[in-house]
Amino acid sequence: MSAKFHIHAGMLKHLRLMWDNQISTRPTKSIVRESFFNTMGASIVDSVFIEGFGGCGSMGIEALSRGAKEAVFYEINKKAYHILSQNLALAQKRVPTLKFSAYNADFFTQSFQKWAAQHIILYLDPPFCTREGMNDIYERLFVMIEKLQESAYFIVFEHWSEYNMPDIIGAYTKLKMRQFGKSTLTYYTLKD
Repeated sequence: MSAKFHIHAGMLKHLRLMWDNQISTRPTKSIVRESFFNTMGASIVDSVFIEGFGGCGSMGIEALSRGAKEAVFYEINKKAYHILSQNLALAQKRVPTLKFSAYNADFFTQSFQKWAAQHIILYLDPPFCTREGMNDIYERLFVMIEKLQESAYFIVFEHWSEYNMPDIIGAYTKLKMRQFGKSTLTYYTLKD
């Protein structure tokens, strides 16, 4: 069964997109999306927005709508990837010049060298660590981030609020946190 959500602002404002409430991926809550984009502000413009766990594409498509130069999506679940592809087609139908890439792939096997010289914002919304088989998901991401060697300008985690996020991950330091019930956004930026 499909449900709908919409883009809040920018050139795709009010575009209605879909997600399947029968699978485990879901769009980021509206209040979380608004807070993230209000916090990031003009940093989104001309960025390469990488959504590591793309789901239905709610964050990356909103980033494109608000001026990101390019969006990159990784989604391992085939059903979710199919919905993501449909949502990207809807967005591109409205704005044919949108630039994006979507991969039905495991985010942990990816390299960001293609975008290394770009202004990268990496958005990570993995399955909560309380899910079966996901108890080490955040630690695996920390190891991956330590290997990035300053490839991203900002890294933002949407995570389970009870998880204690570290102050430093490799070359990145915690900038701020914002809690929304069971979900929290934690922002990291390059250390000075």
